[in-house]
Amino acid sequence: MRIGLVCHSNFGGSGVIATELGLELARRGHDVHFICASAPPRLVVGKNVTLHVVTTPVHPLFPNGEFGLALASKLIDVAEHLDVVHVHYAIPLATSAVLARDVLGKRAPKLVTTVHGTDVLTLGLDPAFSPMVRHALERSDLVTAPSRFLAERAQSLAGVTVETFSNFVDTLHFSPSSAPSGRVLTHNSNFRSIKRMEDVLEIARRCGDAKLLLLGDGPERASVEAFISKHALNNVELVGERRDIVDALQSTRVFLLPSEVESFGLAALEAMSCGVPVVASNVGGIPEVVEDGVTGFLHRVGDVDAMANSARQLLDDPELHARMSKAARERATDHFQIGPIVDRWEAAYARLLEKKS
Repeated sequence: MRIGLVCHSNFGGSGVIATELGLELARRGHDVHFICASAPPRLVVGKNVTLHVVTTPVHPLFPNGEFGLALASKLIDVAEHLDVVHVHYAIPLATSAVLARDVLGKRAPKLVTTVHGTDVLTLGLDPAFSPMVRHALERSDLVTAPSRFLAERAQSLAGVTVETFSNFVDTLHFSPSSAPSGRVLTHNSNFRSIKRMEDVLEIARRCGDAKLLLLGDGPERASVEAFISKHALNNVELVGERRDIVDALQSTRVFLLPSEVESFGLAALEAMSCGVPVVASNVGGIPEVVEDGVTGFLHRVGDVDAMANSARQLLDDPELHARMSKAARERATDHFQIGPIVDRWEAAYARLLEKKS
């Protein structure tokens, strides 16, 4: 099959999943085309992989460029090479794909839209954007979400059937280290307010001599640095954005994810695949990934006392940590391996093309 993948070119989970999906499809012999503003961080262009960069010209009428229209034009340009376009984010990516589809008419490839969170939970509820989000989902041939939680929200928003295709992890790459982990806590995100970065720091502060690794970057960076300075924390390392985070996760004893909401929790899954128990908020799609009391601990959003207590237990109790580490790895390998989930994607694309013919 000839498959186009449209995603954001940043370190967020939607771009990671789109990239890993495309690379696995290419390894299976499919002709895969990435259509993006730039190369996603984890993309390696090789056999069966083509990158189409969407340039956004600046014009007096569009002093900041107009990516949505430029993306629609690029999709029109490459449509003859594609059987399916799989868009990862409803707005603006799927709205651009719908516009391209209207221009192409019968020549348009089948359209799959995967919602990932903000497009439904935030933008989808904003009157300025909600009509366009609903329209994009209504005009897609298949709409999917990575968790049952998000699928239900998307169905409620747009009144369309939304199938759940779980996110996945390469369990061969994200694997435990034979070396014992130290007293290291880790958090990985895009440092947005919804990630509750001060909660991450406060949990770490209450864990005494434990080191905190902060992977990622984003708009809350200044507040993170201010908190570190205010509390004179000398055990926090701002690692920044990294293409490969396996070595950091392998050195980690506890992964922290105290978010306001998560549509899935890919960062937690990657940690679990490395045998790292997770302390997180009991919210959104996280309980579909992290089993409370088995692969980690889940607590009410903002309950820093409880989260810090759970983190300390995992730091200080070797038997508890070993049991949860083993369970975390087993859950990743039993339920979230890349192979079976990409099998489902192949079958879904094939069904759409059968309908087209």
